[in-house]
Amino acid sequence: MSTSDKFHTISLKQLLKLILNEYDNNGSVFGIPKELFFTPNHNKSFSTEIFNQKLHTPLGIAAGPHSQMAQNIIGAWLMGARYIELKTVQTLDELKVSKPCIDMQDEGYNCEWSQELKIHESFNEYLNAWIIIHILNHKFGWGKEIGTIFNMSVGYNLQGIMNENVQWFFEKMSNCKEELIEAIEDIEGTYPQVNEIEIPSTLSNNITLSTMHGCPANEIEDIAKYLLEKKNLHTYVKLNPTLLGPEMLRDILNNKLNFKTNVPDIAFEHDLKYPDALRIIKSLQKTAKEKNLQFGLKLTNTLESINSKDIFGSSVDMMYMSGRALHPISINVAKKLQNEFNGELQLSFSAGASAFNISDILSCGFKTVTVCSDILRPGGYMRLNQYFEKLEESFKTKSSLGIDEFVVKSSDKQNLKDSALSNLNLYADKVLESGDYKREYIKTPDIKGKRELGYFDCISAPCRDTCSTNQDIPDYLYYTSTNQFDKAYEVILRTNPFPSITGMVCDHLCQNKCTRINYDNSLQIREVKRFISEQDEVKLKPVANNGIKVAIIGAGPSGLSSAYYLALAGFSVDVFEAKSKSGGMVQFAIPGFRLTDEAIAKDFKRVTDLGVNIHFNSKVDSNKFLSLKKESNHIYIGAGAQLSAELKIEGSESKDVIDPLTFLFNVKQGKESGLGKNIVIIGGGNTAMDAARTAYRLVGKDGKVTIVYRRTINEMPADQGEIKAVLEEGVDIIELVAPEKVIQKDGNVKALLCSKMELKGVDAKGRLQSQKIEGSEFEIACDTIIPAIGQNLDIDFATNDLLSADTKTYKTKLGNVYIGGDALRGASTAINAIGDGRKAAEQIMKESKIDFSIQKPNSKNFSRKDLMIKRSKRIFGAELKELPLNDRRSFKLASETLSKQTIVEESNRCLYCDEICNICTTVCPNFANFSYEIEPIKYNLQKAIQIEKGKFEIQSDKVFEVKQKYQILNIANFCNECGNCNTFCPTNSAPYKGKPKIYLTLSAFKEVQNGYYLSIKDDKRILIAKEGSGFKTLTEVNGEYVYETDYVFSRLNMADFSILEVKCKTNCAKELYFENAAIMSIILKGAKKLIFA
Repeated sequence: MSTSDKFHTISLKQLLKLILNEYDNNGSVFGIPKELFFTPNHNKSFSTEIFNQKLHTPLGIAAGPHSQMAQNIIGAWLMGARYIELKTVQTLDELKVSKPCIDMQDEGYNCEWSQELKIHESFNEYLNAWIIIHILNHKFGWGKEIGTIFNMSVGYNLQGIMNENVQWFFEKMSNCKEELIEAIEDIEGTYPQVNEIEIPSTLSNNITLSTMHGCPANEIEDIAKYLLEKKNLHTYVKLNPTLLGPEMLRDILNNKLNFKTNVPDIAFEHDLKYPDALRIIKSLQKTAKEKNLQFGLKLTNTLESINSKDIFGSSVDMMYMSGRALHPISINVAKKLQNEFNGELQLSFSAGASAFNISDILSCGFKTVTVCSDILRPGGYMRLNQYFEKLEESFKTKSSLGIDEFVVKSSDKQNLKDSALSNLNLYADKVLESGDYKREYIKTPDIKGKRELGYFDCISAPCRDTCSTNQDIPDYLYYTSTNQFDKAYEVILRTNPFPSITGMVCDHLCQNKCTRINYDNSLQIREVKRFISEQDEVKLKPVANNGIKVAIIGAGPSGLSSAYYLALAGFSVDVFEAKSKSGGMVQFAIPGFRLTDEAIAKDFKRVTDLGVNIHFNSKVDSNKFLSLKKESNHIYIGAGAQLSAELKIEGSESKDVIDPLTFLFNVKQGKESGLGKNIVIIGGGNTAMDAARTAYRLVGKDGKVTIVYRRTINEMPADQGEIKAVLEEGVDIIELVAPEKVIQKDGNVKALLCSKMELKGVDAKGRLQSQKIEGSEFEIACDTIIPAIGQNLDIDFATNDLLSADTKTYKTKLGNVYIGGDALRGASTAINAIGDGRKAAEQIMKESKIDFSIQKPNSKNFSRKDLMIKRSKRIFGAELKELPLNDRRSFKLASETLSKQTIVEESNRCLYCDEICNICTTVCPNFANFSYEIEPIKYNLQKAIQIEKGKFEIQSDKVFEVKQKYQILNIANFCNECGNCNTFCPTNSAPYKGKPKIYLTLSAFKEVQNGYYLSIKDDKRILIAKEGSGFKTLTEVNGEYVYETDYVFSRLNMADFSILEVKCKTNCAKELYFENAAIMSIILKGAKKLIFA
């Protein structure tokens, strides 16, 4: 039976070797560069005391995924976490945990972070971490004391706690002298100085009680009293956020913060009630005082909510919320309780802590702060470095040398208790208003893309993958960040000839896939392009004329994009445009407050400067099309969708129902708009948004503009920035509404009759399907209706069937006729049109056997360390410079170009995802995804053809190439398939599913059906591959590879992978292939890097 979602622990010696080898060879541990390690000798101002022990920092990791395995605890400790809330143990230590179990897309959710190791395994992991922490502290010369507290956590009822296995755990955590001596003896050869280190045999003298949602009040009190009275442990009790009560909690979460999380009534019914909590706290304070022990509260537990995530599956009823959405709730729980007890409670905090609020949290008097959700996001444990940077800044601002002094100086009070309570009260109000904790986006940020995840070569910038014209965004951001604006301009023009237009109106889907969305906020990619487009013009030089003629139909973005690249490649290009100007919808429909005439003229001049001829007022009909086919070697159809879709409901023929494109064309040309004062726009696309924003500017302060849409705002296809602008400007959006009838009186529109809709199932395109709610009709009063419900083509020279094509070849059924943009897709965006034009031009070049490409300037040169350190920092980007809302009744440009300094700083935020990704290595709490470096290879593989029994003829087979130097292995021992790497991997899959699984222990490897294991025998390195019941091996021997399967023995040249020898062990196939061997050779390189073999 497969156990691929189970942990398989490794020995102390093996883990210590991995750590020491990596540090000594690479200057890192678990991929974390040593430059990011927390150095206690340099950061003494953060030290504190708790449970009669010294703590180097009050920061730690919450009981959960970061404190279950030894390597997790060690990684957190290296980054400065000194208060380690160990993973909760319970008597039932063989529970099946639903997988995936984590989703950290924004606010965090889990569907149970239950213990996944047996109790004795948990203890061994904690002991291993304890020992290695002492060893590393010694190795780095950080002093005798580790300044670290292990805080035990047990659950979930008294009966279970009294069971033998939990009692054994208590005993060992209190005194593990025998186990410690045995462990030290085992690692003396690995770290001989271990005998010089004083390692206490008591791992912990303190505990946090974690009870299940719904645990009775008396049970909580009884367990806590037992821990204080019988176990003599300093004791914290973890409380739930539901103590706020349903009305206040839901008001904060759903109204003030705008999160959609549904907290059911039962969460409040079965959780501890506030009066009971007060009684228990007072009782336990008294008991603790009598026992001369410390008692406190951990605030808070996660928030129980109804499962609405596809990721967890329908069998999971409840999920548990954490992260930034929980932060204001838990802070207000603290405020409520601390005021009840006059600021005298000892509190530990865990709910959405981050580098940007850690100073505020500590100023509120919390003794310790633990982190989980924040470091489950990209950057992982490395994010903790910035916590201390921000704390240093805050301490310096307040001229404080320690935490207590910082608390007092952050308030207007004179003593510590009053200062902390005052700070808490102010902060609790502040977080309810701060945008940092509000759901302000329209669609949930999601980095996932369509790109396949293979065994190798998974690095690709998601912004580039998403861009319709595949712009080399990281490159032009790099050149902008280094003030090389001319080179940035060159990079842009390689794939986009219209940076002025797209710098203003591109729907910038690239920004929606920017890796930064999972750190802070997306890079302002479009604004950088806009800035660059306003610098000195850079001209790309065309090659000599090649004599090949291309006719282009339509002088819109698609046609002119194709014309630009064809002209650069030496083609003779003629463009035929039905109107009197170039640009199509860009020229005639996009309002002036979004796009200037100067930007349009500058971009299109770039095309005509290359010698492209544009024939205006030249509509192409059937006869003209036939003549163009005769006169040209190729035709590209780039005509736009310039006919509005018809609104087919009763009354739509009214004069007050205005065609949206006619409306936008007329307004831009200064003609009469035909608007009344009460406008209804039907639709959810970009044209609907343009019509709404234009109407808003025309109706005046007494007018009203309303958008009706049959789905919700979340499903609107329009650019999210435009939807946001519509809402900001005061346009109402009525969701889940479909028009039924135009109501008229005396020939004038009086209202729009609508039906309410609901979303049920999905349509053929995968979109949520809207269905009418019978009997739900209602009227919306209006005097003008603009139905922006789609656009159609105006092409009559060929049938749709003959013009059909795909977005790979762009070639129609009409021979050398290509098609793109709206003509191919239907109404779409300018950047889609531009991308199609360029890519169709490339297909025409290919068909014409013209080898043409535009070279990029010299590429970037970053070290792996530089790239990883860059991934440890959250840096919020610039805000757009937009007109104030009270100045948006005009047609003045709504946004300004950002300043040079701002643009340079913004560009410097780029993480260069085209150089390295490694997201999966940072978001895995267990360090299960391992990044290794190789030299790229290219093998001309051979195959062996059996011409007679035992005799083979060697023939060429295929090319096997690994192009990138950074690759990923999944360490199966450390992976429990929690799913977190899936959330943040920019491909359509997950590393734990798609990357090679390597096992560190033979016992674990024997339990599974598929995977790899590196065996080292007599200086031979043997990679074993297991596929079901079959095995393959690849062995390094005397500069050769020996590749064996159950049937074949072969020797391969290590340099070029040519076949040196092949023979059958038994009857084998007539044709033998060696791609698997080549794959294994790469995995072998990674496995050797992992264990430094």
